[in-house]
Amino acid sequence: MIIVGEKINMSRSSVAKAWEQRDKGFIARLAADQAKAGASYIDVNSGVYGEETECMEWLLSIVQDAVDLPVSIDTTHPGALEKALSRVRRPPLINSVSGEKVRWSTFLPILKGVDCRVIALLMGDDGIPRSVEDRMKNAAFLIDKLVEAGITVDRIFMDPCVVPIASDPAGGRTFLESLPRITETWPEVHLIAGISNVSFGLPMRALLNRTFLIMCVAKGLDAAILDPTDPGMHPAILAARAVLAKDPYCMEYLKGFRKGDLG
Repeated sequence: MIIVGEKINMSRSSVAKAWEQRDKGFIARLAADQAKAGASYIDVNSGVYGEETECMEWLLSIVQDAVDLPVSIDTTHPGALEKALSRVRRPPLINSVSGEKVRWSTFLPILKGVDCRVIALLMGDDGIPRSVEDRMKNAAFLIDKLVEAGITVDRIFMDPCVVPIASDPAGGRTFLESLPRITETWPEVHLIAGISNVSFGLPMRALLNRTFLIMCVAKGLDAAILDPTDPGMHPAILAARAVLAKDPYCMEYLKGFRKGDLG
């Protein structure tokens, strides 16, 4: 399973403080801890108003010196995206291109000819989709736009938009129902989710996140944006994959047991 480590994000007060103080050591440790915990990509979010391009360059320099992993470029700012693409050392994951005209019309010209994978966030000009059909409509639109820009379907990661269940009680169920619909229509596409969004505003978030992740894996999710350092997350992934026959002869599960990764 492809894991995108979510912790280097300017919405987190500790990361914002590290930027303000230019604390390179803190960012490097966040990257290294996530790599050690099994991340496939390190997400780099530089969302500082008025300083996003400078912040992106600073973060990328630290992260790429700290770990030998590709990055997920997490930005809504075209200038920061261009700066990141000029600095990355390995083909990145772009987080993200959405169905909002202001996003796809500025990002896709930048991505033409770039060796990358792309998250297609199934949000349009009408906002966050509420139904499965809204998600399918946005998915069809973005597939066409991305393929037109030269991004092959197997390099697209569909993100059907996880919403907090505290504000939308049916949001988790609707998200889960959308996953098999997408893979039935586009079998080559990847499915990704920002797992921790589901628990926003609620206590015991880690419990909700792990439970939701297992349900998503059962519905076909093969990539996730999450905190890989959560001690219960990796065992949950290994167990879910074993039960769902995604781990032939439970080899990954047994390897995790021998390494002491199951807790």
